[in-house]
Amino acid sequence: MKTLYKALLVLGVIGLSIFSYLGYQSYRALTYMKHDMGWLWIDSQLISPDTTAMQSARTPHTKQLVFRQVDVDRELAIYLNTTYDGDFLFTFIKKTSCNLATPYEAKLTVNNQAEQQIVFDCHEPDTAIYRIAKRKFSQLHLTASDFDFELDLKQWNPKALKKDDFMQHNYEFFQKHTSEKIYPWNRD
Repeated sequence: MKTLYKALLVLGVIGLSIFSYLGYQSYRALTYMKHDMGWLWIDSQLISPDTTAMQSARTPHTKQLVFRQVDVDRELAIYLNTTYDGDFLFTFIKKTSCNLATPYEAKLTVNNQAEQQIVFDCHEPDTAIYRIAKRKFSQLHLTASDFDFELDLKQWNPKALKKDDFMQHNYEFFQKHTSEKIYPWNRD
């Protein structure tokens, strides 16, 4: 009986340790480059064993829906939202040494067009940013020296962003017909 209690205690400590580790890693991923937004996992609202899983949040002022994926270890955050005129905007933010003398470069392929060399903008000495907007993305591949991004349309779900924009534009109608919280369009 004494060994049973010890075994249960050991299993409990191991279980608590695993839960604590996953909770800490999830917290790191959800708070990395959060920009005053309350990020949540799209699939699981509490803890995700995959810290590069998709996250969503709403901007503080306009309540616009934004998706993102982060890689804390590579110091990379990728955001997707819609622009005022309905295009999709990918924003890549990389923490890395960046200046005019040593720009941060990558190779880009969009919508199966020819590969091109691109240069990230250096906003601070340690932050490189690249933005690309298109009406539609059928394919996007961005490769740098320390990361490789391949767009998975099922994972990023641009249709959900368009649907959210449509519901915001037609706020009064949707507010009457659903119990879900609908935010009015506030980007004019």
